Amino acid sequence: MFQPVPRGSLAAVLLISAATLSACAELNPVGPHSKVGERQAQQVVLALEAPCSLAPGGAPMGRPDGVRGHTLPAGRYAPTFEDDHGIFFASPNGIVVTEPAPLGTRARAGGIYLPSDGAAVAEEYLGDQERVTQRYRLPEHCRYSIENAAAPASPG
Repeated sequence: MFQPVPRGSLAAVLLISAATLSACAELNPVGPHSKVGERQAQQVVLALEAPCSLAPGGAPMGRPDGVRGHTLPAGRYAPTFEDDHGIFFASPNGIVVTEPAPLGTRARAGGIYLPSDGAAVAEEYLGDQERVTQRYRLPEHCRYSIENAAAPASPG
């Protein structure tokens, strides 16, 4: 049986939840003290050797009536912002997102997230410094390297 929540209690829960989410998701520009391994983040780029496709989440909202996929383009991803646990490298051309009609295919902001601890797996992310909306584990077939930002792009 449904039990209504007292109005004051619901407001308190929502306020605490919003404060917790904003505290966990603080995103800041990459600074001079930010590191990728032992290297200064502002002096490196993440180089993705070839386009990388993934199919996150399976059928959208339980609907099997369309294709869903993301493609990260090959290229040099710049370290753009960070959180307390890692660095967000922005895609040079956005991420191609394909969803069932009526949405279709479009480019969205996003890139690759590398955790600072080195033990966790890299993730694809959608969003920007204002808001990261989704993160998915980067498949093993998505090969990348960390290169000197001043070095010319390696031939692909």
